[in-house]
Amino acid sequence: MKQMKKKWVKRVVWLLVLVLLAAVLWSLFFKPKNQMNFVTDEVRRSDISQTVNATGEIAAAQLVDVGAQASGQIKKLYVKLGQQVKKGDLIADIDSTTQLNTLNTNKAKLDTYRAQLVSAEIALRMKQRAFNREQALMAQDATSKADFDNAQDNLAAARANVAELKSQIRQTQIAINTSEADLGYTRITAPMDGTVVSIPVEEGQTVNSSQNTPTIVQLADLSKMLNKMQIAEGDMNKVKAGMHLTFTTLADNSKVRNATLEAVDPGLTKMSQGGYNTSTDTTDTAIYYYARALVPNDDGALHIGMTTQNNILVKSATNVLTVSNQAIKHRRGKKVVQVLGNDQQVQEKQIQTGITDGMRTEVKSGLNAGDQVVLSALSSAEARNGVSRDPKMRGSRM
Repeated sequence: MKQMKKKWVKRVVWLLVLVLLAAVLWSLFFKPKNQMNFVTDEVRRSDISQTVNATGEIAAAQLVDVGAQASGQIKKLYVKLGQQVKKGDLIADIDSTTQLNTLNTNKAKLDTYRAQLVSAEIALRMKQRAFNREQALMAQDATSKADFDNAQDNLAAARANVAELKSQIRQTQIAINTSEADLGYTRITAPMDGTVVSIPVEEGQTVNSSQNTPTIVQLADLSKMLNKMQIAEGDMNKVKAGMHLTFTTLADNSKVRNATLEAVDPGLTKMSQGGYNTSTDTTDTAIYYYARALVPNDDGALHIGMTTQNNILVKSATNVLTVSNQAIKHRRGKKVVQVLGNDQQVQEKQIQTGITDGMRTEVKSGLNAGDQVVLSALSSAEARNGVSRDPKMRGSRM
């Protein structure tokens, strides 16, 4: 009985050994290899452009505040918002009663002074004749020294009176000219051709020009608009006047417009807006600079205040080798890519690059057209689990 039991145990042990050996042999010779699956991109020739993206705002290239130089009540407004006006067109009338009264008063003073001058000149001639007589008598010792001196003083006084009246006439004429100008200021006219874009006052409102110059309307030339872009501090050294740009508006992002940068402000936006001084602290705020481009508005679709999305062309290259930015890695300060060969082996190559558009980069050396660069790699198990990693390196390195 014991012998039978020993034989049975030996058989079980041998069976377990055979099963284990079979498992090892299957694992070594028959189990599928955990192969790598590569996601690649082809090195190809294409056109590439380096751009700076910026948000901007449409403004009028020429905007004029038409103000009132006269004080008084606005009697009549002759324009409406959006109305086209020509230079010299009447915009508004201010009550001219005060200015007209001042003008008439000065004219009346002028008439009075002129009449007084006529009388004074007659008196001067009389005093001149009296002095001439006394002078002749004095030469003959036929009059007293007192009478001669009196005639001389009367002549001098008459001359001074005439001179004073002439001065008053000149002053009054100046006052009349000023009064006529003040009266003219009550009729406000357009200083330029343009469109009425703002009317901050109403008929019946009283304006006071002695404290400031109240704005009656704003006129803008809308035939040409100003695209005012905010350039980030990090892009300032890339952007220069004369560069080409394309832009769209939020109102119509399907229409791409072209323009050329006219200027880039030397100071930050806060300085351009007049809100900057030497004590201004900007350490905790983002810094932007205005870049400006004049844009034709022939279709009238650009309006003041519209938001623009701008692409400023910094550099471009035509028909050059390009590689996906996703493939470029950095190794000890150098740029490298992993190239998949026909034998499914990965080789790391160092490359020299040029400009980039954010998606692809110009390759100046290190790759050839048609090379397959590795973007990511998955083992069979990782592919089943959806895990991505860099490929293991095989073959030579550059």
